[in-house]
Amino acid sequence: MSGLFNTFNIARRGMFAQQTALNVVSHNVSNANTEGYSVQRANLKTSEPFGMPSLTTAAEPGQIGTGVEVGSITRSRDEFLDYYVRKETSTLKNYESREQFLSEIEAIFTEPSDTGLATLMTRFWDSLQGLATNPESSTARTLVASNGDALASGIRHNYTQLEDLEANISDLIQNQVFEVGSLFTQIKDLNEQIKAVVVGGKIPNDLLDRRDLLLDKLSERFGFDIEKTGYMGVKIKAKMADGTYKDVLTDLTVNNGLAYVNDIELTAKDKNGNDVTIKKKDIPVTLSELPSSIKVIVYIDGDINKPQTKDVSISSVDDLKKYFNVETAKDANGNDVYVVKNIMPHTVFYDAAQLKQGTLSITPADFNNGSLKGLDSLSFEINDYKTQLNNLAKAIAISVNTIHSNSSDLSVGVNFFDISAETSDQAAKVLSINSDILKDPQKINAGKYLNGHANYSAGNGDRAILLGQLRNTRMELLKINSREDFLKNVFFDDLGNPISSTTPSGTNLADSNFAKLVSNNSGTTLDNYFKSTIAQLGVSNQEAKRMVTNQEALLDQLIVRRESVSGVSLDEEMTNMMQFQRAYEANAKMISVIDQLLDVVVNGLVRR
Repeated sequence: MSGLFNTFNIARRGMFAQQTALNVVSHNVSNANTEGYSVQRANLKTSEPFGMPSLTTAAEPGQIGTGVEVGSITRSRDEFLDYYVRKETSTLKNYESREQFLSEIEAIFTEPSDTGLATLMTRFWDSLQGLATNPESSTARTLVASNGDALASGIRHNYTQLEDLEANISDLIQNQVFEVGSLFTQIKDLNEQIKAVVVGGKIPNDLLDRRDLLLDKLSERFGFDIEKTGYMGVKIKAKMADGTYKDVLTDLTVNNGLAYVNDIELTAKDKNGNDVTIKKKDIPVTLSELPSSIKVIVYIDGDINKPQTKDVSISSVDDLKKYFNVETAKDANGNDVYVVKNIMPHTVFYDAAQLKQGTLSITPADFNNGSLKGLDSLSFEINDYKTQLNNLAKAIAISVNTIHSNSSDLSVGVNFFDISAETSDQAAKVLSINSDILKDPQKINAGKYLNGHANYSAGNGDRAILLGQLRNTRMELLKINSREDFLKNVFFDDLGNPISSTTPSGTNLADSNFAKLVSNNSGTTLDNYFKSTIAQLGVSNQEAKRMVTNQEALLDQLIVRRESVSGVSLDEEMTNMMQFQRAYEANAKMISVIDQLLDVVVNGLVRR
């Protein structure tokens, strides 16, 4: 019914509604600098009017309004912009990680510079040419030994630095995996809190902001898809190695968390037939047989003190490739060998339900983007650079030693470099000059004939010339794993026939038909092989820098657009404050007027 008391109630409702709106304005102003906060709005609506048609309703000229009420308090948020901000953030963080560490790899190689490997190789070849010109000079011999030692030391140093960088990246991946696990837990808890509020009929704006902020932070680590569920819940869909997507928050039957693969241990026979136990630090390594099983060591829930171990059966090379970067090759006898280059899954998802039962099921992750994707890809690229250094070191050791020792037999003659580099899968890590030559450079073989040969001449520098020609000789480095390979690849006698250890010339390079190097048209020089490695690194780093610049510009635009929708404008809030303040004052004035009218009704009508 209408009347003064109804008018009083209308004004009272108006005061309460404006007060609530002022509370929202105050909340916005207070959180103007709060990360992830979305501006909120009190949505006012008319309350239910009097005068709905019925038999008992008094005749009225129309429905009588009952005032205003707060219909809802909502936040300003554009899900479309959220999606693209997270998508582009993941891409940016991927390339930021790559740019950071590719720059560090460039700093390790320091090319071009006076101390880089390219310069050290040039000095080594130049000193050999100097020795060929003046083979009797002790100074020239000392310079060859010194430059050879500097080259070997430079390769070892670069390799060790790459190993250290690889270890740093592994630690960073581990820390980020633990961080992701913490974000999963927080998001899952917020899902439950949001559900409880929604069931009560309210909108949990601040909780939704907190969850969106966590999703933003999660997008820095890896790319994911979001699927909405009932009661404003969300699922996080992450990509598995098999291409499928699994919910990492609630799908307990498949995956329930992210774990870090710290190491994988296997026991098998190496290329020499010896039983070996291999861990990450021993890779790369060549195996002559497949292991029957491997041990996967993972850290769950960020607890570095409690690693979990999973035994995995291996029945084929495809099984092994799920956990390692493996290439199949042939040894000198035509038998299969398996070159293990790197651990494949650094990040895996695990089944929490199985873990509680004492078992552990893991599924390798394959992130679309984010810093984890960038770091994972870098770990493989660093391994590639290590492999290329190993190829270079092995080719240098084999080619120089074969010519210098005058033999394809590792145990015959004087080797310039220690033979360990010729047989090791980590040649760059062990490459070193023969200590006897370093102590006594006079042991360097510079002439066509060795000392003691009937035709020996102290002034002959033919062998030094041949060694110096290695600078410009093209060879298929990836196919040179032994001296036999080297001889077949680039060595020919004067008749143009390839030399091998089965021919007389193969075991005695001082033969009257002194062998000569002939470039392999399918190969590359030692210098160019290294230069191509540096060029590849430069291209990768420039691409990463370009992508970072582009992504930063794109992301800045998206963030500005999102802030225009969700950000707090203090000018706008001050305007709203004045608007609600005046409305509040007007409703208060209305109550004062109604009070006077009621006084007239109660007291004024009884006057005579």
